[in-house]
Amino acid sequence: MGKNPEMPNRISKLLKKQKGKCTHCEMFFRDEDVMEVDHSIPKSKGGKNEYKNLQLLHRHCHDTKTANDGSPGTESGCNSAEPKPTRKLERVEDKWVMRYA
Repeated sequence: MGKNPEMPNRISKLLKKQKGKCTHCEMFFRDEDVMEVDHSIPKSKGGKNEYKNLQLLHRHCHDTKTANDGSPGTESGCNSAEPKPTRKLERVEDKWVMRYA
């Protein structure tokens, strides 16, 4: 999990920090998983938009965490209230590409 110029920097740093695991379910991320960046402390609850408050979660874990942390989806910008287009990080010809489903 080193630096990859094709992978978004924030995703790469979070993957390395988390040792390739989702912080919610503690399962390793796989190539086919949909990953989302989440605020550990929701912005609606005073959390900052800082690296130390970010974590990488599976999409379904992000939905579960948001439903349980009491943050209102429309205010926090989370996908629990209004779905965002699905983005998936894929490896194409030895490059990481973010694709929309």
